Amino acid sequence: MSEPSEAPPVPAAPTSAPLAPPPPRPPGALTPPSDPSQGELPPTWLRPNLDYPSVKAFGFRWARATWVERTFWIVALVGALTCLSLATFKLSPDPSGIGTHQQLGLPPCGFIAMSGGYPCPSCGYTTTFTLAAHGRPFDAFMNQPFGFVVFCLTVLAVPATAVSVFRRVSLFAATERWPWFRIFAALLLGWIGAWAYKASFVAG
Repeated sequence: MSEPSEAPPVPAAPTSAPLAPPPPRPPGALTPPSDPSQGELPPTWLRPNLDYPSVKAFGFRWARATWVERTFWIVALVGALTCLSLATFKLSPDPSGIGTHQQLGLPPCGFIAMSGGYPCPSCGYTTTFTLAAHGRPFDAFMNQPFGFVVFCLTVLAVPATAVSVFRRVSLFAATERWPWFRIFAALLLGWIGAWAYKASFVAG
């Protein structure tokens, strides 16, 4: 009599593969420093959501700007300085509150003629810049309120972009936590409101 064949071996249950180790952080990643000499983390509202290679500036560790971002801020810095320099040294505010840009050789605003006397959304901005640059902030605000806001933002852009250009601080990363939708919505409402305000004077 033949002996009974042995039962085939039961295959062992597959074991789960070991978890892959997390990818190494880039050198200088923006995490709490173990060495105080590396600089403290910036305030929460200037701290990015993600980890970035970092750079130390002003006693803090910031996300480091790439060369692409620094190039962008170089262009912005040159543009801001050019606008402020022209408004300060070349232009004189037009008494009518609009038309100062014509001193740069530009044509008059065609929107006013096409709309029957109503200004375009940017009418008065050059005059407002010039008034503010000449030390007349109240007159600048009354001429075009949102234009004065743009002037203030342009002034603030000079040191901010210079920090990114010369100290390699990433402004994009530093403002990741900002409520940009609300900021843009507020700017849009301010722009429309200031346009209506200006139109009531020019068309009236």
